Amino acid sequence: MTRNHLVGLAVVAVLAVAGAVAVSIGNGPRTGSDTPSANARLFPDLAGHINDVAKVIIARKAETVTLAKTGDAWGVAEKYGYPADFEKVRKLLVNLAELRPLEQKTSTPDLFPDLQLEDLSAPDAKSVLLTLKTADGKDLLATFVGKERFARGGTGNDGIYIRKANENQTWLAKGTLGVEQGAVNWLDKSLADVAHERVAKVTVTQPDGTALTVSRAKVADAHFTLPDIPKGKKAKEWDIDQVAAPLEGLQLEDVLPAKDVPYPSGGKSGSAEFTTFDGLTVHVDLLPKDKDTWLHFAASYTAPAAAPSEDDVKAGKLKKPDDVQKEAAALNAKAKDWVYKVPDWKLDNLRKKAADLVEDEKKDPPKKGS
Repeated sequence: MTRNHLVGLAVVAVLAVAGAVAVSIGNGPRTGSDTPSANARLFPDLAGHINDVAKVIIARKAETVTLAKTGDAWGVAEKYGYPADFEKVRKLLVNLAELRPLEQKTSTPDLFPDLQLEDLSAPDAKSVLLTLKTADGKDLLATFVGKERFARGGTGNDGIYIRKANENQTWLAKGTLGVEQGAVNWLDKSLADVAHERVAKVTVTQPDGTALTVSRAKVADAHFTLPDIPKGKKAKEWDIDQVAAPLEGLQLEDVLPAKDVPYPSGGKSGSAEFTTFDGLTVHVDLLPKDKDTWLHFAASYTAPAAAPSEDDVKAGKLKKPDDVQKEAAALNAKAKDWVYKVPDWKLDNLRKKAADLVEDEKKDPPKKGS
């Protein structure tokens, strides 16, 4: 079963419980006994066509974010088609299909700004125009999304103001949509997740070629060690351990095509290489562009000298060879054509020098009378 079908099935399952609906997407304002009931939905036709949605356009006054489906995958057009967060797209479509009318509101255009439902052409418009299209460009749905209203006391009646495009009738609808602002916030931000407990060795190399290595001899070792600590200095144990942590739960902050961030002239760039006890190697290049640093990733698998023990695998400390090979292949498939910005605190640990990992030894104060 492909992931795009999961969206439709999720909605169909909900609708089967709720029963038939009676409001169509194209209907105009309703009054009196024609006002839709609480069991109706503002966009009932969407449930039957949710798998036909091939493009979601989220338009604001200052920006447009376009989520486009190719095959089973969603991408963010404004970010070069980089994969979108599937769960966010799914949730948006399901929640949109599930909106139910709570209250009929104003149909006076002069009052639309109060609900953030004005046309985008209006000065200082704060509305969102949400449009769903099919693969052949046909509009399935177009609606303005306005303010959210949060119910008191956790009653589950959170609402959002809605105005169907080309209509004046506004609604307070039951439900939430989570129409996030900014193309970056629709990306699949998950990049890598290599727990520092798996890491055996990390080598960080500066653009000038100087390098430091921190390592552990076995999985059971609680801390990494730094060799050749100068006399009068001692290891900053926590800081040394953090050199092995950047790939743990790593999420991107932005992305660019790799071709747009070339390696520096002369081939000199900073780098870091992580090797795990179960055979994974992740090489990271640090590439400067303007005032930012972008990361390029490459992964490989080499069978370790000692196979991971069954106890370590069962405990989740290490992975089986097949799983590590799949992990390397998945990272390469995701990252080979891209470079990434990551959080500063992650980046800082990829730039460490040996001097950053030691401090002066504390000397005992001289005894009185000596």
